[in-house]
Amino acid sequence: MGRGRTFKLALFDLDGTLTKEKSAWEYIHRRLGAWNGYAEKFQEAFLRGEITYDRFCQLDAEIWKGMKVLELERILREIPLYDGIDHFLGYLRSKGIKMGIISSGLSFLADWIAHRYAFDYAVANELGAEDGVLNGEIKINVHYDRKGEWVQDALQKFNLRKEEVLAVGDSPGDIVMFQMVGLSIAFNSLSPQLESLATLSIRSLDLRDLIPPLVPYLGPPED
Repeated sequence: MGRGRTFKLALFDLDGTLTKEKSAWEYIHRRLGAWNGYAEKFQEAFLRGEITYDRFCQLDAEIWKGMKVLELERILREIPLYDGIDHFLGYLRSKGIKMGIISSGLSFLADWIAHRYAFDYAVANELGAEDGVLNGEIKINVHYDRKGEWVQDALQKFNLRKEEVLAVGDSPGDIVMFQMVGLSIAFNSLSPQLESLATLSIRSLDLRDLIPPLVPYLGPPED
């Protein structure tokens, strides 16, 4: 168990972990009526290995060219977050734990969540914009299967050892992240491989339900 260990940083996946939607990309496409028979084909081509991840993201970004940034942000802020997020993050913060987001989703969402909940670190993929309008470009910072680069960046930034870090995720893209931390939590995961690697595997619609299994590692909530 984790008694005697001090955790100083919690790293979160975003889509499907803090949000109820598994993909912000798909959510936007569906809201714009651009998923069925269109954007979904790009995903299928990527999953078949016919296009690279970079090309997949570029094709998605091109669909939104000409869209106002404010409209995109409005759609992203419709995405529901899991219940209990304030309570759970407050529990971690009460233990002196800093918090970070490593997401292969969109920085418009990651940055908003990071600001709203006072995260200490956030990285995601950046859509290009000029004069408040999306220009169809994207900067890929976080490849779906290369989150380890950013775990290492966070370790260096906060001068931590892997044993001092915990991670929460839900998808195969979080496997490398789990391998590089001292405690890992698969939350509502559909990946048997991720669950097999995780210290804890939890299914719930409320992030507060992560607290009791963490008490042996982090201690009880403050009164």
